[in-house]
Amino acid sequence: MRQREAPARVLVDGRNVQHALARAGAADLPTAALVARLRAAFAPPTEIELVLDGHPIGSPSGRIGPGFQVTFSRGASADRVIGERVGEVLRSLGAAGAWSVVVVTDDREVRNHARRSGARVEGTAWLVDRLSAGPAGRATIGNVAPHRPKG
Repeated sequence: MRQREAPARVLVDGRNVQHALARAGAADLPTAALVARLRAAFAPPTEIELVLDGHPIGSPSGRIGPGFQVTFSRGASADRVIGERVGEVLRSLGAAGAWSVVVVTDDREVRNHARRSGARVEGTAWLVDRLSAGPAGRATIGNVAPHRPKG
């Protein structure tokens, strides 16, 4: 996959991203707000799967729109679920499509497993930047352009 091509599938380690956003100064971001920001940051046909630890108590889950899935790990860890998804996606795409799969995480074990499987790995900083800019550098919902005086 060339640098400018959109990924076919993005698997997001949700709690990692929520923690990264908090470190970047964002307020505690509920799952529903993270879903909205992710949907704004990736244009179709990119498919997004947000994987979170725990149970979907009061949060969106399942297929919530075209090309967007929210998965809660329930009894397993999100790391394990992401590892399983990487395997499933790569089996369906084959070796030639491996680089079009992006796993977003700062977790060393998840990163190493995804790379060994042939997927591309990006840290949460990559996604935080993308959430700020949206696809093709457009501002996402909630971002306001700075005021520029006429001169």
